[in-house]
Amino acid sequence: MKKLSRRSLVILLCSIVAVLVVAVVVVRPRLGGSGSDALASDTTLAGDSTAVAKSGEKKKGDKKGKKDKDKKKQDTRVPVEVTTVSPRSISTYYQTTATLESEKRVDILSKISGEVKQIVVEEGDRVKEGALLCSLDDAEAAVALEQARINRDKQQVELERLEAMHEQNLISDKEYLDVKYQYELAANSYESARVKYEYTQIRAPFDGVVTSRLVDPGENIAMGTRLFVVTDNTPLLLSMYLPEGEARRVHPGQRVFIRPDTDPDAQFVGEILRIAPEVDLRTGTVKVTAQTTGGGVPGSFVRVSILMDTHDGVLAVPRRAVVADAGDHFVYVAAADTVRKAPVDVGYEDETHAEITSGLASGDTVVTAGVGGIREGSKVKLVPPENLAADKNATGDKQ
Repeated sequence: MKKLSRRSLVILLCSIVAVLVVAVVVVRPRLGGSGSDALASDTTLAGDSTAVAKSGEKKKGDKKGKKDKDKKKQDTRVPVEVTTVSPRSISTYYQTTATLESEKRVDILSKISGEVKQIVVEEGDRVKEGALLCSLDDAEAAVALEQARINRDKQQVELERLEAMHEQNLISDKEYLDVKYQYELAANSYESARVKYEYTQIRAPFDGVVTSRLVDPGENIAMGTRLFVVTDNTPLLLSMYLPEGEARRVHPGQRVFIRPDTDPDAQFVGEILRIAPEVDLRTGTVKVTAQTTGGGVPGSFVRVSILMDTHDGVLAVPRRAVVADAGDHFVYVAAADTVRKAPVDVGYEDETHAEITSGLASGDTVVTAGVGGIREGSKVKLVPPENLAADKNATGDKQ
């Protein structure tokens, strides 16, 4: 029994070995095929990844190429503002400076001594001729006036009585003349008292403005004390000193334009009033006085433009369209979307325009803004003035 068990064990072991050998022979080719498939699969995945990468690179390249094409297609024309050349009037001016002055300026002085009782006006007040400015203590003057009135009336009654008697030859001529003389003295005394009383009432000598008040209520003043300064600012005067040659070109009534130095945007008009008949030997200038009712304040420093001459119906362009080049001048003329340089001769100039005496024709289109970013043959885009700044920012152009 024991011997059979060993034999069976050997057979069992041999069977197991045989099964293992068969398994190795059968399964190994399959394992090799799976490895190849796996390798092929890995190769396929790698190929797919490479294709995806190449596809992504191709798309990026396409986008970049499209952007480059868009840049090439971008509008490279320079935005400019233009205007059409047409006839207009243009004037030339002589520029100078002056100080505004009041035509009338009066220091009002006290004609008597006394105490300032009341101040009626202040600096800056407008007053009419005869308006009360201030009053002095008038008690003493009022008493003297009343006494003078009584004495005058008394002498008048006496004169009238004796005058009737004199007509009837009841009194002599001497008696009548003595009474008449006494009446005249009384009348003169009354008039003197009345004037002194009026001196206590300080009044404006003309229509004007109180520019200074120099006393205070309660102040005791002496005769001759300055009380007020009153000026008449309509019109205001300005004195200019012109070279002799320029003075010969002006005449009374010629227009002048006045700008306060503190407000250059403000302007008012005046006219030449008079011209001095002689030349100042020290300066070689002639004093020219003008007047204005347009505004301003006495003492203000102003800039004056004297209208010297006017050319009517001449071709003119905005001054900013004219480019100076080594003593010469030119403008850019626009035709379609291209510009060309046109040499020009410049005549009169005012604040905004320049007269063109040659080089342009009526109807030409010239560039007025954007000249700094163009040259002969530049391509341009005409834009309205309100859009010019935006277009310049978009293109990076500078005038």
